[in-house]
Amino acid sequence: MYDIYIRTYLIKENHRPQRKLIAENILQDFELDSQLSKVEAVNYYATQISMRTSGYVALDLKRLCKRALLKSLRRNRLESDDLAGELAQLSLVPEIEWSDFEYALSTYRPSQQIEVEASLPKRDWKEIGGYKIKQKITQATLLPLLQPEIFTRLGVKPPSGLLLYGPSGCGKTAMVQALASESMMNVISIKGPEIFSKYLGETESKVRKLFATAKRIAPCIMFIDEMDAIGTRRGWDTSDSGGGVNERVLSTLLNEMDGVEGRQGVIVIGCTNRPDQIDDAILRPGRLDQLIYVGLPTMEERLDIVMILSKKMVVSPTVDLQSLAQQTEYCNGADLENMFRGAGILALRQDLNANAIEDKHLQQILETVCKRAKHQVLEQDSLAIYEKFRNDHSV
Repeated sequence: MYDIYIRTYLIKENHRPQRKLIAENILQDFELDSQLSKVEAVNYYATQISMRTSGYVALDLKRLCKRALLKSLRRNRLESDDLAGELAQLSLVPEIEWSDFEYALSTYRPSQQIEVEASLPKRDWKEIGGYKIKQKITQATLLPLLQPEIFTRLGVKPPSGLLLYGPSGCGKTAMVQALASESMMNVISIKGPEIFSKYLGETESKVRKLFATAKRIAPCIMFIDEMDAIGTRRGWDTSDSGGGVNERVLSTLLNEMDGVEGRQGVIVIGCTNRPDQIDDAILRPGRLDQLIYVGLPTMEERLDIVMILSKKMVVSPTVDLQSLAQQTEYCNGADLENMFRGAGILALRQDLNANAIEDKHLQQILETVCKRAKHQVLEQDSLAIYEKFRNDHSV
């Protein structure tokens, strides 16, 4: 049955709905290891495969599924010299687990591989402690991509993007990394300052090409770190040394983010610790219309963070994590991680045969870390920028 789709789509790249349809037809002949019914299992597997196979044509999907089948056969010890002949005589097709498809996806390369910017490092949500905004970020990004019919039912236009802003070290980039790993979406990662070129017009061309690639491999998350560098407020830099490149790049970025040319299936996520420098036009509806503040962790969140850090390192069970969380009022996630790392180094300096990080090591580092964090928050008044930004853009 799927031969028809192979002939139809062989010469061009398939979008996700087309890939899902082809995968569903291929999987009809497979025995899937699942607690779901046959129809539900085929739909689930086809959905997962379609989301992770950008650049695949129908023949690639067929080969991918065959590779998963071979992996299943090896796992069940059904190998033979003439595998094709044996398969033709088998009355019972072996069950294929999702791990077999994960193996196939990790080893197979499509015939039309699309080159994109370097992907984000893999990170688990469980590695990020204490933040209650995880669900809010997930709903703002994944729902429009995976379940657009929810918004269509009410006639509501789904969010086009979101901006994560807050002090440095509070986990904005880490959350996006975990989101990308959890969703298995295609990701284009951009660092704001690195996109600029000394050649006239090349920076604007890079922006257009990146958005064109994102639309081509949709569903896709486009992550722009240090958003204030590429979306600087117009008139902010009064010098003529840049030749107006900032405003030209901003205009190109605004045009691409408008969605006029069909930016469906592409979610833009920006991160910044200087939201006051971002042009207001980027924050209008249809662009980065979801603004999420990632601030300093609360007492409960700090306790969650130190518990996660204590599991990553060898920490003595006598260490009172509750007390430690109470003493670190002005510390962010990066400060807490630095405190544990510093305590570990101190323990090794005192005794190379140390088996665990003791409370005395943490207490020696604690004062320095807390003093620096408190100075940054109170004396430098760094939180005032974010409070003003929240008040100016509250709805």
